[in-house]
Amino acid sequence: MQAFLHAVGISAGCALALAPALLPSAHPTRRWPHVVMALGMAAGHLGGWFLSAAVLALLTAAWLCGSPSRRAETGHHIQDFVVMSILLVLTAFGGDHLAGATHPHGGGSPAAVALVIGLAWTCARLIRVLPERSTDRRMLGQDVCAAGMAASMAFMAALAL
Repeated sequence: MQAFLHAVGISAGCALALAPALLPSAHPTRRWPHVVMALGMAAGHLGGWFLSAAVLALLTAAWLCGSPSRRAETGHHIQDFVVMSILLVLTAFGGDHLAGATHPHGGGSPAAVALVIGLAWTCARLIRVLPERSTDRRMLGQDVCAAGMAASMAFMAALAL
């Protein structure tokens, strides 16, 4: 049952990451961060070298979002990429995975830390969606997407416990 819930969590997170990129109204320069997030989430959950490649891709994307020429378009995703990388690494290390289990997520205290970070990330993104805080309506979909993705990462951290 836990494997099924984990697959549902990964699928939901990837779908939420891709949703803003698939909308017909999406600006082409705003699509690539969502594709990188979805691919990073999927690859990171495969473990092994895929995890390393996913973390490297997510951190590279954060660096690209931080460049002065792209900061206005995609700069709000910098923290999403960094926190997502941290959560993937924390949930990958722990008890059973290091002992040779086939599941890509370990448990123990790293998963508990990942759960706390995931919940804080979800709350921070949901606060940005609140009507009195959200002044830019075109960014609302991206903030909702990030909040949902954060919630799915927190859910997967909870499953790793």
